[in-house]
Amino acid sequence: MELAFYFPGILDIVVISLLAAGSVLPFILNFRRSIRIVKLLRPFRLIHYGGFATGGVVMGAVIGEAPLDIYLLFYSVVSALVAFQGAVFLNDIFDAEIDVLADKPTPFSKGVLSLKESYVLAVSLSVASLLLALRCGTASLLALSGLHVVSLVYSTPPLRAKRIYPLNVSLLAVAGLSVMVSGFASHASILLFPVRMLILVLVTLTATFGTKDMADIEGDRRRGIRTLFTILGLQKARWVNAALVLVAYLATPLILAYPKLYWAAAPAGLATAATVLARKPREWLILLVYIFFGLVILWLIATGELF
Repeated sequence: MELAFYFPGILDIVVISLLAAGSVLPFILNFRRSIRIVKLLRPFRLIHYGGFATGGVVMGAVIGEAPLDIYLLFYSVVSALVAFQGAVFLNDIFDAEIDVLADKPTPFSKGVLSLKESYVLAVSLSVASLLLALRCGTASLLALSGLHVVSLVYSTPPLRAKRIYPLNVSLLAVAGLSVMVSGFASHASILLFPVRMLILVLVTLTATFGTKDMADIEGDRRRGIRTLFTILGLQKARWVNAALVLVAYLATPLILAYPKLYWAAAPAGLATAATVLARKPREWLILLVYIFFGLVILWLIATGELF
């Protein structure tokens, strides 16, 4: 795959400089507090959305038969990360009680951020993400807007769709798809987005995203939030979730029409299902396998094996 290298324009230099300054200033002004906030972020979830943005960009370059523009890749990935973090700060406000019951540390539940500060961060990061996406074109901006719409519908009253299973996990799948399409649109027309990839993202993420609710069962139950685990109970739900995860991994080569992928899909599915059923499931291990599998698919896209 060809790479497009060129000297950044004035807009690129200004935006990158502002991002750099924005990253450094908080540490200069209040170093200890900034460190506490960073420690309470969700790095693996950031990798998930960054990976979807990267996959979308690479796929767009391959299908659009265009050189991979490293600057557009930068903007696509950073806009996705900033958008996700804005959505997280918003969700943490309404999930504070659940997070306390589940002993899940977040900047808001731990009192590192006040209510006003959380709202300011949620809004400012959301706006910033759209400005960054605009650098990749109007289509990328509109696609990324889908994540923000999902965030509002998912987290905030009166809708708060996260209370309703399986609508809640389906919305998270749509959020991931929005990020991927946004990256894709930076290099190719949205109309060229592969139907196979659309089906893969919506089906497999809807089936597997419920895994993240395993640790929140008590808080979700007390707040009336319906998840696979509050509906079936922890033990039954773990078996059902493990089955869904395994089926999702095994269905991936079929949906992508690439049977060779089974060499990675089968062990990844079995390892994840076994981790879900373990006495003490480790979310980081589930995410690690997921990231490895995602990198395999990204490599196949980059080399032109899939599309």
